[in-house]
Amino acid sequence: MAIRKICPECGQQYATRPAVSRKDRKEICPDCGTKQALDTVRDLLGPEMTDQQWEGYKSGVLKRSREGQHGQNTL
Repeated sequence: MAIRKICPECGQQYATRPAVSRKDRKEICPDCGTKQALDTVRDLLGPEMTDQQWEGYKSGVLKRSREGQHGQNTL
């Protein structure tokens, strides 16, 4: 039986390998880890995007990642 953990960032349960927060080095869920990583490179990937567009982009990346569709940046 997989051990379920609760992410301190979003409060969701997860049972997969954790990510390490770039903010405080605590273990967080993989989705929050991906979001933090994307925020780190926002100036390179989407400098002209509004905050709303950027959140939509991150959601799309997470969705494709969960579906196993890794690939090129599609900005």
